[in-house]
Amino acid sequence: MSSRRLRLDAEEALAGSHALSAAGEDLDARRTRAGAEIAAASSASPWGRDEYGQSFERHYRPFEQQVLVAWQQIAAYVSGLGDAGAQSVRDNLEADDRAAQRIRGRS
Repeated sequence: MSSRRLRLDAEEALAGSHALSAAGEDLDARRTRAGAEIAAASSASPWGRDEYGQSFERHYRPFEQQVLVAWQQIAAYVSGLGDAGAQSVRDNLEADDRAAQRIRGRS
């Protein structure tokens, strides 16, 4: 067996996972606040309602929606990565515990 081993610092990995989840939640909160501000500001059509303003509106609105949806999806994804990381740490610790119990049972 190789002397190189993978070692899990569970506390550090859990802290990182929780930080990643918190970052996703913060990103979502920022999207909620800033996204509402963007939507409110753009709903007043500050670019005007003439032909040029209407043309801008037709091109801008779908892009605005795509950005806001993507922002929300990214926030959920980042938060989910943190949750998955924490679950992975728990799963690895449980697997180690079960393996240790089996080994102790053989002794």
